[in-house]
Formats: sequence, structure tokens, C-alpha cells
Amino acid sequence: MLVAFGLVMLVPALYAQQNKAGSNSPEAAWSNIQQFVKDMETAVQSKNLHGIHEPSMKIRAPIKTLKHHSSMLSGDKGQKMAAALKQLDTSVTDLHSASDEGNQADAETALKAVESALDQLKAQDPEAAFKSMH
Repeated sequence: MLVAFGLVMLVPALYAQQNKAGSNSPEAAWSNIQQFVKDMETAVQSKNLHGIHEPSMKIRAPIKTLKHHSSMLSGDKGQKMAAALKQLDTSVTDLHSASDEGNQADAETALKAVESALDQLKAQDPEAAFKSMH
């Protein structure tokens, strides 16, 4: 009985530790997005299309986090940020599909679209936009 009680007390603590403040912050999400795009660039450039799978799946959560936070930005800024995030998400999907098909040429084209979408997102200056929310 005591062991069961101990586990009941431990599980929420472990859960809280995994989801500690910051992991869902827009700043952390933005940093993760940039890193995952770099990982995809490396995979395409080294012709390791299998290496695209993991970062293209992991990038979904930070994109979703930024989409959520961009809805809290005022007016045009939030709409532009959401549009850039949607474009990035679509481009990552295209890159993922090209890598699944093993098509290096399509992967290179899709990577250019991912990089272009990231540039559109950078133009919205997510760091400054989300810092102003605090």
C-alpha cells in the first residue's frame, strides 16, 4: 500500500519535470524549429534522406506551439506569423514525402521551400514578437 502511494506521489512530479516551464515557451519552440531545419538541411546535403524523418516529425510540436502563441499577437503580426508557420509546416510535409520516396531531387527542391518558409518566419522576428508578450 505504501509503495502504491509513493508512486502516486512520484508520477505527477516526474510529469511536471518533463513539462517544466520553458519547454513550451515560444522562445524554446523557435530555437527548436531552427535546429530541426538545420538537421534536415544536413540530411539532404549529405544525401541521407532517412535522416529527414526524425527532425521532420519533431518539428511539428514547436510549430504548433508557435501557432498557438502567434494567435495571441496583435493584428497583422499574428496573421503573418501564422501564415509563415503554415507554409513551413506544408513544406516540411513535402520534404518528408520526398525523403520517404527516396527522391533526392525532390528532397532538394522541398528543402528550398522549407528554407524559404523559415526565412518568411524569420522576417516576422519571432524572438522580438514573443518577448513583447511577456
